[in-house]
Amino acid sequence: MDIDPYGSPTSASLSFNLCPPPRKSDNNRDEPIKYESINSLMPKLDDNLISTNLDFSFVPSAPKKYYEGCREIHETDIRNSLLVEAKRRKFWGHKAVEKMQFEEITHSCVYHYMLESFTETRSTAEASEPYNANRYAEQHGTDSIVTSLNPVSSNAINMFGNTSYALQNPWDYEVLPQGDFIGQTKVLELPSTSKLVSCQHCNAEGVAHCFHCRGFGTDKCGYCRGTGMKAGVAHPALYTHPMVGTFPNTDMSRGYPGAGSAIVRPPNFSGNKPYAVGTPVHFMAKAGLPPPGIGHHDLCLFCQGRGIKDCHHCKGQGKKTCSSCGGHGSVRQYTKLKVFFAVERSDYFTHSEVPEILLAQASGEVSLMETQSYLMPIKKFPVNEINEVSKKLLAQHMQKSLGACRVIKQRQTVEAIPVAKVHWKLGKKSGIFYVFGTEKLCYIPKSPTKCSIM
Repeated sequence: MDIDPYGSPTSASLSFNLCPPPRKSDNNRDEPIKYESINSLMPKLDDNLISTNLDFSFVPSAPKKYYEGCREIHETDIRNSLLVEAKRRKFWGHKAVEKMQFEEITHSCVYHYMLESFTETRSTAEASEPYNANRYAEQHGTDSIVTSLNPVSSNAINMFGNTSYALQNPWDYEVLPQGDFIGQTKVLELPSTSKLVSCQHCNAEGVAHCFHCRGFGTDKCGYCRGTGMKAGVAHPALYTHPMVGTFPNTDMSRGYPGAGSAIVRPPNFSGNKPYAVGTPVHFMAKAGLPPPGIGHHDLCLFCQGRGIKDCHHCKGQGKKTCSSCGGHGSVRQYTKLKVFFAVERSDYFTHSEVPEILLAQASGEVSLMETQSYLMPIKKFPVNEINEVSKKLLAQHMQKSLGACRVIKQRQTVEAIPVAKVHWKLGKKSGIFYVFGTEKLCYIPKSPTKCSIM
């Protein structure tokens, strides 16, 4: 897939909606579809993605008709091809192939009809990306900024200066493929669909509430289990001291998630850090001295006896940067256009004793080749079977493309694949094999029961 110059971090999860191609009217059925260059309405993109040529037509190739028969495969080529296949499958050795007698060689021709339809499918999806309002105003002016949090009305002004924000037709713009009859996908921005709006997730503040710590910025220390002690067990004095009577506390509105201990938050002007109830720091705040029998080395090394630590999600701030706008408070919304070029191919082989899966690997002499916007069925081929198949497959391709995609080009090819059927005899054994294609491929339908190395 080509890289999208306007891609957003969430572009991989977008859901594209299929856009059917426009249908020609009856009056203009024979006129080619004219496209408006997408390059003239949007910032400069990759030249490989967008063409500056306004004419989407191409020069159709005249049908190359040969209608010549297949060339016969020489006996020397047959023996060499058999030797390669026999060694690969360990049937016979070099001497056995040399001694083998060819009693009869029957030459025939298999016609391979191939129809290819180069189609184009377009779909759209709404996308957004963080964008700075000041940077946007410098590039496009302040008139194109939508400050309302409500959905954009039809009178809003987009970034390209149009006075109406109407839904764009994806088929109004020209996007050319990099090559004919090659499957490829292009994703780019649809012109005249970009606008700058306030972020609805953070109300244009740029920060969002941290739900992990409930906005307090603190979380339970995982090393001491919230006790403040290195051993992970609360000091006994915290249970018995008369001045520390709030332990344990089950006020969940002031505690860290999933715990029953409350958190004491001193005033901001005091400069003291918050601490959990039932910790050594809580004891010292109430009694004025540390719990008896413990020293500084007994406190947790990570929270220093407070039992809590800064939330690693918001870094102790209680709020974190909005993931939708990236802290800018505004997002740029636009429509992504996905253009998918595909090749619909159908193959047909005339009757042959060689399996079609092997014939598909071989090539032959081209008897007919034609490329047009819309092909007509073959009518005057010497083999009537090819004429009937051409008519049938063209109708199937046209039926598949109606309302779903647009056919750019069609190409039909007829190849004549030479096939030689050989009756062989080696001693008392006999059989048949086939040599076919210009590559001189060999096919042995029935393998010998034993290795015949001589």
